Formats: sequence, C-alpha cells, structure tokens
Amino acid sequence: MYISTRTYKFIVMSINVICAILGSLLIWFGAWLYQSVEDAKFDHGEELASIVIMTLGAVLICTAIYGSVVTVLGHINMLIGYAVVLIVLLVIQIILVSISYTALNNGVSEKLQQGFDELWDPLHRGPSAALSFYEEWLQCCGRNSPEDYYLLDKFPTNSCCKDHNCIKIFNLYKDGCEDKFRDYVKVKVYNFNLLSWVIIVTEFVGSIFACLLIDSIRNYRDLQRFYS
Repeated sequence: MYISTRTYKFIVMSINVICAILGSLLIWFGAWLYQSVEDAKFDHGEELASIVIMTLGAVLICTAIYGSVVTVLGHINMLIGYAVVLIVLLVIQIILVSISYTALNNGVSEKLQQGFDELWDPLHRGPSAALSFYEEWLQCCGRNSPEDYYLLDKFPTNSCCKDHNCIKIFNLYKDGCEDKFRDYVKVKVYNFNLLSWVIIVTEFVGSIFACLLIDSIRNYRDLQRFYS
C-alpha cells in the first residue's frame, strides 16, 4: 500500500506532539518526586532521580520540537539525526527502567537496614534513631511487626505509636517497616515505569516512521530527478 510523504509527515508530527506531552509529564513527575522528599531525613536517591527525570523530560520536549521543524523542512540529514536521538533516548529510558526495577527488588534502604541491625543488636539497648524515623514517617513498627520488640525483650518505642502515645494499645502501629517501605518505593517505581514504557513505545514508533519518512523523501526526489 502506497503512503504519501505528506501522510508520513503528519504521522511523525503527531508522534512529536505525543512526545512533547510525555516529556511534560516526565517533568511533572520529576518535580513531584523532588517535592515529595523535601521533608525526608534520609536520602533514598529520589533527589538525583528526580533531576535525571526532569532533564530527560526537557530533552524529550526539545527533541519533539526539533523533530517537528526538520519534518516540515524535509531535510534528510536532520531527520536521520532526529531518528538517532530517538533511539538514544529509548536506550536511556530502558536503562532507567532497569534501575528502577533493581531498586524495587533490592529491598530496603541502607539507613532502614541500619535501624533493623540496631534493633537486633543485643548491645544496642536504646531506640534506634534511624528506625524511629521510619516508624514515625511510615507509621509502622519493627521490621515485620511490633512482635519484633517483644521477641527481643524490648518495648516498642514511642515512634511505634500514633501521636507518640503508647498508653493506648490501639495507637500501636501493626504493620512492619520493611513492607511499608517497599510499598512506598513500589508506588513511585510503578508510576515511573508505566510512563516510561509508554515513552519507549512512542520513541520506537517515532524512529520507525522517521526512517520511513526519510525513505519516502528520497524516493520522491529520485523520481523528480528521473523525470526532470
């Protein structure tokens, strides 16, 4: 089936519009991620990740604008460069998705693990500053549940209770911090991965149609030279 150069240009332009929207969503997600860690005492890498995500979103928007301009101009060499940039961004996006899956599967953060180690350390009798922070922040208690304290002949700290009031038994948090922290990471990773896979597919389709547009322009110009 024959598809005209104008149709290819329309498709590529549409993909560029989608890329610009997705780039804006990346910037928004990166800004939300950066804002969400402002009150966090410990850095889990979100600040660096948010900067990378916002930078990637800005690059994607610039690429979409560049792609739109060279599509209108029909400049073959620039279109080749546009297709290459899309492939490079696609590879970077896949790497970031791989890193996010790794972060999800690695379990807990270094500081939280330090808190668990201090909890299980028989020589460490006082409350763990690291674990207390996570218990108050995530509204959890111990590694698996408050039972961890009782098994170790310790009493749950005030950070294990709502409003630091452990006099009322119903104020005691029932969930363990390990599962709570993984849920916290899972929400952020899931949203980023979902958006990333949409971007990866869009960039892949965009690179294909950019190549088809290049081929179509070349064929059209060859026909013009042949009949001139």
